Amino acid sequence: MAKEKKIRKEKEKKVKYTGKTSYDLGTVLIFCAFAAASIVMSNCSQDLYKENLTMVVVTFTVAVLAAFRVVNAAMILAVLQTVIFIGIKIASAASGNLDEKISLGWIVVPILIVLGYTFINRAKKEADLSQEIMNDQINELIMTDPITGLYNLRSMYMDIQTQISYAERNGKDICLMILKPKYTEELKTALKAKEFKEVVVRLSKAVCDTVRLEDRVYSIDSEGGFGIILTCDLEGAGLVEERLAEKLGDEEMYSGVVAGNDIRVDMQYGCVQYDEGLNRDAIRFRELAEAALNDINTGGNGPKKAVTGGADKKAEEDEEIEEIEEIEETEEVE
Repeated sequence: MAKEKKIRKEKEKKVKYTGKTSYDLGTVLIFCAFAAASIVMSNCSQDLYKENLTMVVVTFTVAVLAAFRVVNAAMILAVLQTVIFIGIKIASAASGNLDEKISLGWIVVPILIVLGYTFINRAKKEADLSQEIMNDQINELIMTDPITGLYNLRSMYMDIQTQISYAERNGKDICLMILKPKYTEELKTALKAKEFKEVVVRLSKAVCDTVRLEDRVYSIDSEGGFGIILTCDLEGAGLVEERLAEKLGDEEMYSGVVAGNDIRVDMQYGCVQYDEGLNRDAIRFRELAEAALNDINTGGNGPKKAVTGGADKKAEEDEEIEEIEEIEETEEVE
């Protein structure tokens, strides 16, 4: 673990260092281009006014393209500008009209501009990467949901471990209940983002008001999904389901979310009781609860005991034993 942290810090330091170097180098090249253009224009005669004006306009266009990261177009335009300018100067030299050699400085200006912005854009990309790494690290530390203010999925996984230890020490049962809107995508399509957030907030308040103080409610996703750790058995979980069905079935709960229209949010419910065969696997515990999802207050299968791999294996062994006994009985009859 310590080695991984050290490697990550070295990568971040490298990104920061190379990004700063690229930005500084790009800035120096652009300043050199501006300096070269200023020297050329200040030392050329009035006869080259149109030529200088044309080169300034084209160079400005190259700079704009490069600044907005259209580097390929900027490079093509800079090459065309340089090739055409060199061709004109060669023709002037062949005819004996190349008097002001200082104007040849325009050859390097567009190339310096493109190279400068290329380095700057590279520095920006590295800065974006560094920001992305930082955001990922922050997200790993965040324990609450920004919409509802409830603890999030990461917190739930941690608390499941704590609750399992508590239940085992005190000989108590715990259940995990999952609540989710049945038609999430349809809701997000029909409602504005602000309205959908309001629905999620009202759902969270309704759930928190319904469960007991010792039960813990978590917001497990950004689409209105909730997890509830219940310190009771399946029979107690059934009572919680009845209270939730009554509370969430009240259409007045969503009054005012959409101006002039009433909405209805159908919820799905799944609940399982912890079994020792899960071996403290919080993720598997949640998956089993989600696999048991059915429409709330419609009967369904109701709360059930968590089915683990060990239980499945035992059932298979029992079936094999029964088959062997049947074969032996058949042989004895014959």
